[in-house]
Amino acid sequence: MDSSSEPLQPESPGQEAMLTVGDQSYRIADLPEDAQKLVLAIRDCEEQITSSKRRVNYLEIARRSLIQELTSRLPDDT
Repeated sequence: MDSSSEPLQPESPGQEAMLTVGDQSYRIADLPEDAQKLVLAIRDCEEQITSSKRRVNYLEIARRSLIQELTSRLPDDT
């Protein structure tokens, strides 16, 4: 993970998870326990952000559909 919003994950299947900060890379398994807990917390935040974005997208689709349904039921003023 760099200091931006890159997700924490192994580079490829079977590889150990690495944490990248700036130009430095660290094997997560080699980090102190408190640092590993922080990595897990960051991963949890990333998962929740992704889930929340997905829910917002679904809600936006539902809202548009409801607006279309409402519009079709409004009386014509002609």
